[in-house]
Amino acid sequence: MLRWAFLHGIVFGLPLVVLTALCVSSSSKLGKVRPWLHDHRSALGRWRWAGMLFFAWITPLSGLMVMYARPAAWTAGHTGWRSLGLPWMASWGMMVPIAATACVYLARRARRRALTPAWHRRGVWVLMAVVLGNTLLAALLGSMTAQGIFYH
Repeated sequence: MLRWAFLHGIVFGLPLVVLTALCVSSSSKLGKVRPWLHDHRSALGRWRWAGMLFFAWITPLSGLMVMYARPAAWTAGHTGWRSLGLPWMASWGMMVPIAATACVYLARRARRRALTPAWHRRGVWVLMAVVLGNTLLAALLGSMTAQGIFYH
């Protein structure tokens, strides 16, 4: 179980935080015409969004597997969760892939248009900020739970 927790937290979670921060920073440029690039995106830009979406789904699913593969390790008998942070971390963590998928869809639509309205670009930016906030909150709850702060 320790290996799965390491895989979930470090191998999947850390790239998700970094890629989400990079996607938030690039979301302000969506839909703007760049004539010197002829509306061409680099391969790095395409892989950044695809990587963020991959890690957004694999991280909470692996976390749920860690929690529910052996529930006896995470629960205190019949009284409930040993850690109060685990159910919150799971629920906030599952919000990340849903919002990230919606954001990638909106960003793809914005890229197909030559110019997008300002409200659309702001909406994508706000949605990506929500994804980053949820990612950081879930990571913080997971870190505090791993350190034993939320244990009864």
